[in-house]
Amino acid sequence: MRTLIVVAALTGMATVAQAHFVLVYVTDDKSEARVVFGHAAAPDEKTPATRCEKTTLTIRDAAGKETKQQVEKGDGNFYRAKLTGEKPVVVFGTTDAGVTQYADNPPVLSWYYPKVIVGDPFATGTQAGASVPLEVVPMKDGENVRFKVLLAGKPLADAEVTVGRSGKEDEKASTIKADKDGLTTGFAAGGRYLVAARHVEEKPGEIGGKKYNAVRHIATLVFDFAAKK
Repeated sequence: MRTLIVVAALTGMATVAQAHFVLVYVTDDKSEARVVFGHAAAPDEKTPATRCEKTTLTIRDAAGKETKQQVEKGDGNFYRAKLTGEKPVVVFGTTDAGVTQYADNPPVLSWYYPKVIVGDPFATGTQAGASVPLEVVPMKDGENVRFKVLLAGKPLADAEVTVGRSGKEDEKASTIKADKDGLTTGFAAGGRYLVAARHVEEKPGEIGGKKYNAVRHIATLVFDFAAKK
């Protein structure tokens, strides 16, 4: 069993290294949630968004009411779900990305769990909980933000975490380890954060006539953090 956790703290558009993930974010006018495939919380015109096609989103408002929507193709390289009624505090979902194989690597079955927190990242009701098997939760620590990695709702101890920040092109990303409670150290920089967590199960199987050697679970998180000036 292997687990890789990647965290990037950014001051503008969120990105995670150069890996590609299924990500969800909410447009500035709060009219829709958009799901993309890439390494930024924005459409990547060079990377097809077809891996996002089988995504079901759950939209939760401040009162705790949840609405499920299947995404539809947007007018661009993204999929979308329109937001109506009360504005959401969190949008999270599940993406069936099917079986893929790159080069000589063994085939894997991939599931993504994208999430975006709208507004206060530390507000009650922003955690997906039992709806997803893998999740990263932002935790307030004084003036900083820390990240808690949860696997099946339980802290994932000693998870390796890689941290980068935009505007620091000459600064190499550093790798740290979460503590026994699945918590990272704190980050003080403000801006838009993106968190990606990958957990791989060495469990072979077959689906739709395609065989795979492992099941890959990838959780992503997008939110804005207002650092103290």
